[in-house]
Amino acid sequence: RVAFDEPISNRQSVAFLVADMAIEIEAMRLMEYKAAALKDIGADFHKQASLTHRFAAHHGMKIGTDGVQLLGGHGFTHEHPVELWYRNLRAIGIFEAGAGV
Repeated sequence: RVAFDEPISNRQSVAFLVADMAIEIEAMRLMEYKAAALKDIGADFHKQASLTHRFAAHHGMKIGTDGVQLLGGHGFTHEHPVELWYRNLRAIGIFEAGAGV
């Protein structure tokens, strides 16, 4: 996306936001792997799975919101896939984590 005659990717604040999103995605992935590894070795994995579930629902919604904000008005148009992703993440976040209720 271009804002003020410059790609927004050139802005340091945007780079920081994208890096934060990548960190959160990687954290969710590692938590998932840990729960799966605990199950594979026969250990009690329920606590880790529950923590992962809650963390992923909350941070998934945050990542979706940040993605929509990065795209500005384009993030809310039905022609852009981010709008659908955000809508799905919002529904999952409310349903699974009870956020916003």
